[in-house]
Amino acid sequence: MSQAQQMVKHSTIYAVGNISRQLVGFIMLPIYTHYLTPADYGVIGLLVFLVSLFEVVLGGHMFQAVPKFYHQEETKLLKNSVVSTALLVTSFFSGMASILMASFSGPLAEVVFGKEEYSIYIIIFSALIVTHALEQYGLTYLRIVKKPWTYFNFNMIKLGLQLGLNILTIVVLDWGLMGLALSSLISSVIIALALLFYTVYKTGFRVRKTIAIYILKFSWPLWISGLIGLYIGSSNRYFIRVFSSLDEVGLFELAAKFGSIVSVLIWLPFSQYWQTERFEIAKLNNPYPNYSMAFRMITALLIVAGVGVSIFSGVIINIMSDELFHTAAKAIPYLVIAGIFQCLTIFNNFSFMLTDRTLEITKNNAVTAVAITIFYFILIPFYGFVGASIAFALGSIVQYVYALHNGNKLYPLKIRQTPLLISITILLIATIIDRSLTSADLTLEAITLKSVIFFSALFLTLYCLSSKLERKQLVKKYLKT
Repeated sequence: MSQAQQMVKHSTIYAVGNISRQLVGFIMLPIYTHYLTPADYGVIGLLVFLVSLFEVVLGGHMFQAVPKFYHQEETKLLKNSVVSTALLVTSFFSGMASILMASFSGPLAEVVFGKEEYSIYIIIFSALIVTHALEQYGLTYLRIVKKPWTYFNFNMIKLGLQLGLNILTIVVLDWGLMGLALSSLISSVIIALALLFYTVYKTGFRVRKTIAIYILKFSWPLWISGLIGLYIGSSNRYFIRVFSSLDEVGLFELAAKFGSIVSVLIWLPFSQYWQTERFEIAKLNNPYPNYSMAFRMITALLIVAGVGVSIFSGVIINIMSDELFHTAAKAIPYLVIAGIFQCLTIFNNFSFMLTDRTLEITKNNAVTAVAITIFYFILIPFYGFVGASIAFALGSIVQYVYALHNGNKLYPLKIRQTPLLISITILLIATIIDRSLTSADLTLEAITLKSVIFFSALFLTLYCLSSKLERKQLVKKYLKT
């Protein structure tokens, strides 16, 4: 099986698995938007931000380091010790973070929500710090050992648990926001324990002090970078709450759910394959054609998916949600662009990872955080959640340019940027045409016109991001058939 074929096969299975993890939010969207208010939806967004903050600051996550050190070891015993050592360290830090967050639930509720009555939700969500860590390590191990179908099965089980518990607590028992919080916790606890037992059963439990030190040295800049990255990606909820209202936070949260489709369905499964394989590819005498092929392939998929989300999301929101949520569609195209540039920034960060210059990623995020804060202060007071999405897009472009410029100084990936610029332009033009000529109504005329715009953008993007040789090979293949 060729590199490209294996990449597509494994990424597809990971994609389906990831879709199942995220599918609950979309399947339950009509229920969420009828049983919960925009303010309730905003509370969930801020709770997720708070959990992520404690995870990054005190969680000790070393997911990116594990594949690197795993592949550096020669024997299976030493490889397995990398996984178990990282798991133990993270479990300790995550447990401490969970206890600390729960202990200060009252003051945190006052700062984040402006009301102490939300402290009970902070206590419930604090447990997710530990369960998320255990889930992520188990799933990381499955990707490293190339067990995509096992990965898929665990995700499908969690999908069933979440759906069943959400329907029970929100619809049947009518617990509202509390039902959503409890169902999230219970499903995460069950899957986390199952993955923990599976991983330890396969790897054993051998802790090495030396590997723990190496991983910590490698990871600490990423730790700080993750904190800044969280600020870049999630602080917009807090700024919206301060400058506007919880209702607008809820609208942004819904728009962000659609904006994240591109990264969840396209980038994340690709990344879960690429995260481990890129270090193997780097050992080749001439790895640059592989870098170029991977970059162009993932960029094409991101752009095409981005066009689809930008064009059709308004129709879906109008069908699935209450009228109070319909204006969320205004922010989606900007969030799509932000997501694309964030994904491609991670691709270019490989230059820093391979050369052990992870501190450069932290510097990049620091510069981006400053830029995006300026954009938030300028745009959110005047344009609310839409202004936040525009600021997010502008900040993500700054982040990409920084990573590209400084990464090329250390380990150039030798990837042409002109096709990316042209494809982004195609996305923008397609979105503008759609907004100018079509409506978000579910009519035959609107859907037909949107489809024409989408497929036109699709063919232009594929042409732009493929090489002459690839186009010739494709034509020969179809002529033979």
